[in-house]
Amino acid sequence: MSKSKRLASGVALCSLVALVMVFAVPNTASAQIRPAMVRNVDEPARVPYFVSAVPSCPFLNECLLAGPTVPAGKRLRVTRLEGILIGQATSIFFALTLNDDNSPVLLFPAAPISGAFFGNVLSFNQEVDFYFEAGQAPHILVGNSSSIVVDVRNRLTIVGYLVDILP
Repeated sequence: MSKSKRLASGVALCSLVALVMVFAVPNTASAQIRPAMVRNVDEPARVPYFVSAVPSCPFLNECLLAGPTVPAGKRLRVTRLEGILIGQATSIFFALTLNDDNSPVLLFPAAPISGAFFGNVLSFNQEVDFYFEAGQAPHILVGNSSSIVVDVRNRLTIVGYLVDILP
C-alpha cells in the first residue's frame, strides 16, 4: 500500500470515528442549559409588599403608618418592621397593629442612641412573622409616655409579601 493510500485510509478512519462520536454519544450539554420549571406549591404567587413613609402623629406621644387593606383572595405575611426617629431622646415602644392603633399584635421596646451630628436618634429593624387576612390592614405604631419628636426625616416601614389564597 502506498503512502498516499495509507494517509487517505487514516483520514477516512478518523472522519468515521468523529462522525460516530458526534451521533452516538448523547449531548450532555443540552440537558444542562435547559432549566427545569419549578413552582412553589406553598406560595404560588408571592408578591413583595413594602410600605414606607413619614408617619402621621395624631397625638403628642403617638405616631403611626397605616398600610393598605389586604385585597380579597390574598394573605399578607409581614416579615420586618423598620423605623427611624430623628431627635428622639427618650425610649419608645413600636408595635404592629391590626386595623387600627388600638389592636396591637406585636410590641417591642426601642432605645435612642447618639447619632453624632444627627443628635439623638432612635432606630429599629425588627424581624417579625405575622399574617393578615383579606380585609385586614397592618399598621406600625410608635409611642411613649411623654412625646415623640416630629421630624420630616422620620420614617416607618412595613415589609412582607402577599400570597394568593386558593379557593
